[in-house]
Amino acid sequence: MARLALGKWLGLIGMLLVGGAIAWWTLLFPTVVENTGLSLGQALPCIASNSDICSLAMAICGGNHLFGIRHYSPDLFWVGAVLTSAGLLASGVLPQARR
Repeated sequence: MARLALGKWLGLIGMLLVGGAIAWWTLLFPTVVENTGLSLGQALPCIASNSDICSLAMAICGGNHLFGIRHYSPDLFWVGAVLTSAGLLASGVLPQARR
């Protein structure tokens, strides 16, 4: 029973972190798209990736961002994804390896 509760908490925290990462990206990248030659389709992978194109677009943007946010890091997204996956494994939603 404790494992199920732990799984639920891990999943909840992970989903909140993923949601926070998406909100962070949403605050920054519409302005980046507007002020650079980057399309929304090219900016979308920046949620989970810190590729050269994402870093370059953020660096050359120069626009006024909401709350002064000028940088996005996908680390928050990946920490949330790992915690969500661990929560799903712990609560038995995802299949586990057999012993």
